[in-house]
Amino acid sequence: MPTHGRTTRRRTPLLIAASAAAAGVVALVNPLSAQAAMVWDGDAAKGTGVFGSVECSSPGSLVTAAQTDGHGTVFRYSKSVGTYRCESRGIKVGGSRYAFANNQTYWLGWEQKFSVVPGSTDWVPWQWKSYPNAQQNYPLLMTVGKGKVNLVYAGPGQDWKYIWSKPVTAFDWNRVAIGIHTSSSASSGWVELYYNGAKQTFSNGSTRFSGRTWDSANEPKWGAYDRGNTTTEIVNRVDSLKVGTAYGDVD
Repeated sequence: MPTHGRTTRRRTPLLIAASAAAAGVVALVNPLSAQAAMVWDGDAAKGTGVFGSVECSSPGSLVTAAQTDGHGTVFRYSKSVGTYRCESRGIKVGGSRYAFANNQTYWLGWEQKFSVVPGSTDWVPWQWKSYPNAQQNYPLLMTVGKGKVNLVYAGPGQDWKYIWSKPVTAFDWNRVAIGIHTSSSASSGWVELYYNGAKQTFSNGSTRFSGRTWDSANEPKWGAYDRGNTTTEIVNRVDSLKVGTAYGDVD
């Protein structure tokens, strides 16, 4: 079941300054060790400054909003009519943009609640986005539509594979935890998924899907994106955002 409580973790990893040329900024890189480590706590009570940047077309908005359903303060992404995007891009650790690295394992956890589940076209609440776009614009992304939430692996050449799906209902909270081992090699990269605390099986019959998960640089994006539908307002509420190096860091 979704977890409504929020646990504050105060472990801060050692950070080393490094150049993130693909993002065009000076970022902080976390030298991940073999041990589990909390990388980022994106508690909405800290405000939108926890993100690397915000890409939200006016009059859409990304704000923090109080809830009355036990979730406290959450992020509220509103993609307005006439626009196609309201997203956050990347994360900040210690006040500086965090640079994800190749050949590392990351776990990203969050809860999400959608105001609408369009029936005809898919929209995107989460992306593992490449900057700048090289062989893969987004190696991994979630889509929502036709009553389902999906996880998509997009290989080089934008070869989309729907590797997982679940029924989804508007205004229900659902917990997501995605594990990504970053690699520019299709034989070395992989993804794992927990949904509402249960480990999921992919279309290949395994709990791990192998593929190329790293391009020149990658960052997570949360929010609402739908270039093909500018006539519908989409609101995505996101809570309990965390990034770590093991599932236990983000559960």
